[in-house]
Amino acid sequence: MKKFIISWLPYKLKIHKLFVIIAFCLIGTFLFFSCNSPQDNYTVHYSNNEQFKFDLYANDLFVNELSSDALSLHFYLSNPKDFGIDNVPLSLGTYSYKNMADSQQYYIDQLNYLESLEYKKLLPNQQLTYDVLQNYFKIGLDFGDLCLCSEVLSPTTGIQSQFPVLFSEYSFANSKDIDNYLTLLSTLKDYYGQICKFQTCKAQNNCFISSFCCKNIISQCKDFIGDKKPSENLLHTSFFNRLNDCKFLSENQKQQYINKNLSVLEKVVFPAYEEIINTLEKLLKDGYCKNENGLFYLKNGKDYYQYLATLYTGSSKSVMELKSAIQNALSKDVRKLYSLLDINPELEKQLNSLGSENLNPKDILSHLQKKASKDFPELFNAQYQVKYVDKSLENYLSPAFYLTPPIDDLNKNTIYINNNKNNTENLYTILAHEGIPGHMLQADFFASTSPLPIRHVINYGGYSEGWATYAELMSYQYEYDNRQLADVLACNSSYSLALYSLCDIGVNYEGWTLKDLTNFLKNYNIKDKKVCTSIFQSVVEEPANYLKYYGGYLEILEIKDSLKKELGDKFNLKKFHAAFLAIGPADFDTVRKWLPIKYNEY
Repeated sequence: MKKFIISWLPYKLKIHKLFVIIAFCLIGTFLFFSCNSPQDNYTVHYSNNEQFKFDLYANDLFVNELSSDALSLHFYLSNPKDFGIDNVPLSLGTYSYKNMADSQQYYIDQLNYLESLEYKKLLPNQQLTYDVLQNYFKIGLDFGDLCLCSEVLSPTTGIQSQFPVLFSEYSFANSKDIDNYLTLLSTLKDYYGQICKFQTCKAQNNCFISSFCCKNIISQCKDFIGDKKPSENLLHTSFFNRLNDCKFLSENQKQQYINKNLSVLEKVVFPAYEEIINTLEKLLKDGYCKNENGLFYLKNGKDYYQYLATLYTGSSKSVMELKSAIQNALSKDVRKLYSLLDINPELEKQLNSLGSENLNPKDILSHLQKKASKDFPELFNAQYQVKYVDKSLENYLSPAFYLTPPIDDLNKNTIYINNNKNNTENLYTILAHEGIPGHMLQADFFASTSPLPIRHVINYGGYSEGWATYAELMSYQYEYDNRQLADVLACNSSYSLALYSLCDIGVNYEGWTLKDLTNFLKNYNIKDKKVCTSIFQSVVEEPANYLKYYGGYLEILEIKDSLKKELGDKFNLKKFHAAFLAIGPADFDTVRKWLPIKYNEY
């Protein structure tokens, strides 16, 4: 079971065609949610043995998952002992082909245990968790046979991008935290060594990455280590700043820790990134970058893309069913855009004159919270920090990303903004996506329902990123008083996501080459070769990521429209939002099942 910590929002390219702004949007997701600490949770009164057995199983599952990765554990829990987790090995975990190939038996065992329980005897929140677990494990059954197509290294959402951010955000509450941090950082070379072995295994089985993806990762790693001067690296400056806040340390102790950290950077971290560089450069030189196209051309690549589509979106639709839904949405967007522009031709001038305002992020979030309160539940824990991406990572990381707080310390919300000079994003909608009413509200509201802890190590990208996309598109009406202008901008963003989701499917599932994609985009008056190449490379590097956002978004709209049709004038938008968020990360069949129940609770 993979644990997700960061929700990424990568770059958009803006193209002025069809009298609309087509915003190129690729959004990756590394996200986890929060719940209350054990002492704050409701008291469970079991009426039968099945209820007790399920909670025991769910808790064991939670403990086992977090005990396998000390870095994730630190981000999920401030006080692991309160959850029965103690003496966890200081390891980043294991990354190997064998473990991945053997994962199928793990999922079979979990499904068999769930089948042994009497579902009808469980409490409602247990039944919901049961449904989510069962779906998640069923999806996972396919992974063992397809794992050679998987990729942990990618320019935007790869592990080599995550680790600098995660280690720079590792909090120090006491000396033990600092010691654990340095120990974990000291294991980085071994962990990256495992990843490099997997890359070689992929290459030997003709499943290696494209040359342009390979070169981008190499460049990123080189930029991160720079001139190999530890004192200038992000993992020194961030460490130094955190130590300054440690009142429990003497100046002498701080200096000892600083010296040790500098030594680890020089002897472990830089060599770890050099190993990735050297491994990829050798595989590239030896001609293993044989596939310059999408997953379609890899052995089992098409099946792997279907697996990713199901896992990422949480939708039970096949890839081709998703494609049909996206095409229908695209056609509706085109008709609506032309209709709005026909009604009000001045909108085109307004679109072209839009500029980015120099607004304070906290002022924007405050404005969003006030404006969204009529449509969305209130934020319970509004404490957060806004930080900026380190310059060594600016060229590769997304315009913004969000780190949720530990399960037992909900006040540690963090939103990162990338000040890259090429970032032309609308900060207002970015913060709506990452903050309110997007991920931060999503995490906060779900936490308020006191879900079982296991729910927070299971991620459904379609649910979480679909919601953030939904929130982002709604935020235009909060940013602009002119409702027609807001509708055009929201429709345009939806249109562009639909267009590039079709490119994603075309390249990775149907086997489009760059030429095929270019011909497809010509139908939408997109003819710039650089833009077409950029889109092609992005969907090759991050397959199914578009579907995570747009597929999830369309599922939410479908569910909302169905409920509106059923309830008519009795439909309440705020109640719908609360009900959706109360369910938490889940596949959309489970959401459909539980939404009427949750809706009636609000």
